[in-house]
Formats: sequence, C-alpha cells, structure tokens
Amino acid sequence: MTYQGWYWLAMILIFVIVEMVTVSLVSIWFVVGALAGFITSCFTDNLWIQTGVFLGASVLLLLLLRPMARRLSQNQKDRMVSGAKALIGKEALVTEEVDTVHAKGAVQVNGQYWTAKTELFKDKIPRDTIVRIIDVDGVKLIVRPADDSEGKGHRS
Repeated sequence: MTYQGWYWLAMILIFVIVEMVTVSLVSIWFVVGALAGFITSCFTDNLWIQTGVFLGASVLLLLLLRPMARRLSQNQKDRMVSGAKALIGKEALVTEEVDTVHAKGAVQVNGQYWTAKTELFKDKIPRDTIVRIIDVDGVKLIVRPADDSEGKGHRS
C-alpha cells in the first residue's frame, strides 16, 4: 500500500470519529468519499485523481442523500416525545387528594409518582380516583377525572 492509501485510511478514521462525536450526519458523506479515494489509490498514484474522486463522491452523496436523511431525521424527532410530555393523555391513579388551592396532590403513572394539580383552580380530586393527564406545568401534571376527559361539567 502506498503512502496515499494510508492517507485515505487516516481520513476515513478522522471522518468516522467526527461523525461519532457529532451524530448528526455531518461527515458521513466524507467517510464514503474517503473510501472512494482509498479505492482509487489502489489503481493510480495520481493524488489529483484520488482527490477528485473523493470530492465527487462526497458532493454527490451530500446532494442526493442529505435531504432524504434530514427528512427521516425530522420525522423521527417528531415522533419522539420524552419526559413528562409523553404522559399527556395517559391515565393515572390519585395517591394524595389533588387540591390546587392548597398546593397538594400526587398521582401515580407508569410506576412513578408525580405531583399534580387540577385543570381548574377550585377543583379537588379525591384519593383513589382515576384521572387523565391533560397537560404538564413545569414538574406538575395537570389532571382531570378520567370519566370527564372532555372537561364537561367542570365549568361553573
């Protein structure tokens, strides 16, 4: 293997490390381009040709695949909801009476305990009631009785 082959292998390694650190499809195109440069170095010693193949492959992949990769990545981000926001719409069990006026109340959902408050300030929800999580306010879940998930009968 010529020194140019080692050069391309080093470039592949550098671009792989950059991609691993950034994890946002920044340099994956250049990994493939450097691989194409390495393969070209097995057939010719001309560094200009190798560099042209590297640039051509990298730019071609970038232009053809980056928009598709970006779309797929955005779709994945849209589907991923994490933390307390992922609990919206789920049912929970009231473990301590929820009384927003007196700033008390707790619910259990997915085996975890969360502080909770009611949708309307004056409402109270007794212990052992099944509630639906309708929103999140900071670290508190906003809940209403599950049998009243539309909010009917809560407005006065």
